[in-house]
Amino acid sequence: MSNSVFEARDEVVNEAAALCARLLEKWFGGVDEAIAALEAGQVDLADLALRSHIKQRKAMTVSAHMNIQGFSREVLGQVA
Repeated sequence: MSNSVFEARDEVVNEAAALCARLLEKWFGGVDEAIAALEAGQVDLADLALRSHIKQRKAMTVSAHMNIQGFSREVLGQVA
């Protein structure tokens, strides 16, 4: 197994960490609850993260289906 090196600017890392902190706070109902969950076990956190990812993907799919023209404009804007 190879070791990968992931390099990113400090600003990118800080933004990602802030986003993760907000999600954890939302999932667990507060900062203290999130910290307790992190200390309790990583397996539960991985399950929760996967469920959240699936829920976000489903919401994005429904949103794209309901507004196909807006979604198409967004995709074309990113590709062009």
